[in-house]
Amino acid sequence: MRASVKSMNAESVKAEFSNLEIHLGPFKESKFKLKCNVLYSDQLLIMDGGKRVATMHARNIGNVHLEKKAIRIAGLNFEIKEGDEVSVASGSVRLELGDEAEAWYKELWG
Repeated sequence: MRASVKSMNAESVKAEFSNLEIHLGPFKESKFKLKCNVLYSDQLLIMDGGKRVATMHARNIGNVHLEKKAIRIAGLNFEIKEGDEVSVASGSVRLELGDEAEAWYKELWG
């Protein structure tokens, strides 16, 4: 992984979190879907769905796979925040980024 060269953002992204293992906190779901705005800046990936926000630092990205119109991230020890409750989880995050998927892949993993 390399340091972020530029800030990237995308709006109304369909995000699918799966195979979640909760390490700390009250979050109980092993998978969920979220429509969110995604921002990647200063090695921090933020998926903001309003009531639920997931935050992942670049050092916690285990792998990134390019799929058709999407990327799939294997994330370790990232935060899921709901209101004042913060949980730490590991698992898979699929972001449907459309035609921008390859650019996001190159920025996160290239």
